[in-house]
Amino acid sequence: MRIADILTTSRIIITPVILWLIVHDRPVAAFYLFAAGAITDTLDGYFARRSKKKVSYGANFDALADFFFGFSTIFTVVYIEKAWLLLAVTLLGIGFWTPVIIIISKKAGRLHIPHLDTNLLAAAVYPVVMAYIIRWRYAGIMLIFTVFVLLYYMRKYLVFLREINIQGAS
Repeated sequence: MRIADILTTSRIIITPVILWLIVHDRPVAAFYLFAAGAITDTLDGYFARRSKKKVSYGANFDALADFFFGFSTIFTVVYIEKAWLLLAVTLLGIGFWTPVIIIISKKAGRLHIPHLDTNLLAAAVYPVVMAYIIRWRYAGIMLIFTVFVLLYYMRKYLVFLREINIQGAS
């Protein structure tokens, strides 16, 4: 097993613990554990690129772990904190990326989740989630910045879709 796979798996394993901490009103512990999970997201990509051992499932495994880690934490925070603006932005993202991933996967003939260098998106989303976990009063302002980052990536994925449609038509 590669180091990248171990880091990705650790993010999946700690997610239920983070959710338990949020539900049982332990925001500081949840904050630090979520931060550790966010760090593993950065590190797994680094180690995957450095690894000489290439695996076909790696990128999709990482993306699915990110979805599980991020969305389950977000939905738990929304439920506990009644963070409706966070829910609206999250649903906007899901509403956009679900059909995009379906279209890209159909074109590829298998599940395919292109990353398109989404480091900036993670760098915007993770701190917002962390701010909501600890109930920081400026979390909403951070979320507004994240909306602009989200719009940037939506545009990037639409351009990618257009490119694969043009290549498919050739």
